[in-house]
Amino acid sequence: MKREREEVVSLPIDYQSKHTEDFNSACKTILEIDPSLLDTIVSGDFPLFLKKEQELMTLNHHFTKLASSILSQQISGSAAMSIKKKVTELFAGSFPTYQDISKLIANGDTAKLRSCGLSGRKVLYLESLATYFNDNEDAIAVLLKQDDDEIIEALVKNVKGIGPWSAKMFLVTSLERMNVFAPEDLGVARGCSRYLDSRPDVLKELLNKRVAIKRSKIKHKKSNWKIYDEDIVDKCGQLFAPYRTVFMFILWRLSSTDVDAMAKNSTS
Repeated sequence: MKREREEVVSLPIDYQSKHTEDFNSACKTILEIDPSLLDTIVSGDFPLFLKKEQELMTLNHHFTKLASSILSQQISGSAAMSIKKKVTELFAGSFPTYQDISKLIANGDTAKLRSCGLSGRKVLYLESLATYFNDNEDAIAVLLKQDDDEIIEALVKNVKGIGPWSAKMFLVTSLERMNVFAPEDLGVARGCSRYLDSRPDVLKELLNKRVAIKRSKIKHKKSNWKIYDEDIVDKCGQLFAPYRTVFMFILWRLSSTDVDAMAKNSTS
């Protein structure tokens, strides 16, 4: 889908200096494919891709990311941060490790987590996650070096409360994978709708190459944007491989999704 007749554009130097090399490389490729995305990209920083001190990629680092995802499910960002703060205070100012949670399980003390505002179901999910990490340390260390699909399958299969979307967000926020895409996500679907509506030639190209139809499960009451079938959204993402993660963030920006909350919930 490269627009060879369009002017070659690039990110401003000062913008590049604030973001990671991987992000800048991704944007370079994306802008070679579609230069018209420049204004959307530079309209603001992408917090998740800002340069920062690299965290040690320990098993507990990854456990914390997954646990944070469980804590934030189906509640507002502010509520998730409040609960996480209370959980941290329960463990003397540090977010609990999977060993800490496993000790609570062994001692029958997981009710303490309920006092932090966690529902009974989320406590069960945290127990499932901690047990999985505690009982499979070596296997998980190997798993996290495998390809995206294998990691998603293992997490969904072995951890209660982790579905495909949560597993994909883990790939993005914890493993920092650059080719993740979630066509089932509401914000991605809405952003893709706005992207394709303003680029009918791209939509025509995707429709012409369609092989199998996969209907979207997304429903919305408003009629201010069109829901495209999931296979079309997915094919749109494929145009920007191997940097679909960054394109997904661009779609979230087009859909006005608050992706800053994702960065805050994964680090605070």
